[in-house]
Amino acid sequence: MDSFPSRILLTTLTILVVLVPPNAALLPSLDIQAGALLAWKATLSNQSQHALRSWGNMSTLCSWRGIRCGMRQHRPMITSIYLRGMRLGGTLESLDFSVLRTLTSLDLSCNSLAGSISPSIEVLGELHALLLQGNQIRGSIPPSLANLTKLHSLMLHDNQISGEIPRQIGKLSSLVSLNLSSNQLIELAYSSRVTEKCDVYSFGVLKLELFMGHHPGGFLSSMADKSTPFEDLLDIGLPLPEA
Repeated sequence: MDSFPSRILLTTLTILVVLVPPNAALLPSLDIQAGALLAWKATLSNQSQHALRSWGNMSTLCSWRGIRCGMRQHRPMITSIYLRGMRLGGTLESLDFSVLRTLTSLDLSCNSLAGSISPSIEVLGELHALLLQGNQIRGSIPPSLANLTKLHSLMLHDNQISGEIPRQIGKLSSLVSLNLSSNQLIELAYSSRVTEKCDVYSFGVLKLELFMGHHPGGFLSSMADKSTPFEDLLDIGLPLPEA
């Protein structure tokens, strides 16, 4: 027979399980987040070390340059990283996204960051803005970006990203701003050739396909009748497709 103290302990643990939010234990401490940022800083270039010279004292993390904090479950957490145009040199792969799940905005644009976008970025489920434009990022767009369901703005233009635009990106129903131009992406909508300026059109085709349940080729063709020249259906900023 169970002892009385054991039953009391079991009851206490049950109450704690009910009262504590499901993901409370999953949130990292501010010290762990600071440690991850310092580990990333250590991999960056000498110029970057100077730009991030305020990054050091872990107890003042929320005062570091480019770092903003907010309250999550009654304790401070990093909510925003804004390091635009700071001439940072390094890679994204060395940034541990797993301890930055409280981020709502990540702006590393207009730097000299290379490497690729890690599929592990999918853990940033609270992210509203991902701004990585104006770097030297290579590789492909990970389909796991589609797991960032709260994303409003996705800016990846002016990099060296290659491959196809993942169809899963079309599932980002909250997305308002998207720019993938000036990369080396395979444009699917016209002729499956590499282009730099047709990404918005491709994204529109993906959205139509998701809405209709099949590729909208027939629908687009039916719109290009004699009364509506096909050229009028395209953004005037995009070049016409070649025959």
